[in-house]
Amino acid sequence: MALAAAVAFGWSTALMHHGASGTPEDAGGLLGLLRHIVRQWRWWLGMAASLGGLALHALALHVGTIALVQPLVVTGLVFAFLFRSALDRRLPSRRTMRWVLLTAAGLTVFLLAARAESGSDSLDTSRAAVLLVLGGAAVTAGWVAALRVPRHAGLLLGAAAGVVYGLVAGTLKATSDTASSGLGTMFTSWPVYVLAVLGVAGFLLNQQAYRRAPLSRSAPAANTVNPVVALVFGVVAFGETTSGSAAAITAEVLGLIGILAGVFLLARTDEVAAAS
Repeated sequence: MALAAAVAFGWSTALMHHGASGTPEDAGGLLGLLRHIVRQWRWWLGMAASLGGLALHALALHVGTIALVQPLVVTGLVFAFLFRSALDRRLPSRRTMRWVLLTAAGLTVFLLAARAESGSDSLDTSRAAVLLVLGGAAVTAGWVAALRVPRHAGLLLGAAAGVVYGLVAGTLKATSDTASSGLGTMFTSWPVYVLAVLGVAGFLLNQQAYRRAPLSRSAPAANTVNPVVALVFGVVAFGETTSGSAAAITAEVLGLIGILAGVFLLARTDEVAAAS
């Protein structure tokens, strides 16, 4: 389910970047950006793919742990580059395929080495609140810095978006866990409302990042920070721990490093920048 979510998010990123990157320079601020993208049918298709990916992501988090699910979900960037090449009707470059293969190798090692992981069945609310406050402060700082230092806006907005989506993973798991007890329980619990706020914040950050810079500027930070924040959330708020032998844990860590390195290097390519 996590890999299926990655495919859906890859389509979403490719389609929504295609729509947002074409925004005219004289369109104005955030409202001008929104007016432009809502007239793009590919952007709406990307939104549908994003919602489908979110549903799959929630299911994956409900039956698995953040430590297992989130590294798989960030491989959506691999699919985003491949799908964006398809939208532009051209083959991916050799450099792109090199990093795709590195990510795939890391993913294979990670999945083969992954063992059952344990954690608390319930969220530690006080610890989660601390993480959310710290995350909110980091996102605000990134947004303000992006306004003051435009030449680094892509990096700063990408990092801020990564923090948001790392927190989304934690609150999404908490929401899916409460939803299993019924919709009434879910809507009387705080995680679903925090999730909604984070979702809007992540959406706005992404659209601004898509507009201000190519994926090669914003995506490396976003897709590196995202799983790190999510893993911290899982350990601190859900008490997740990895079980298995030292060799298995070592292989799992190496596989994770391979995934993050492949995603980071892939995002650094100029391919999508040239296309936009």
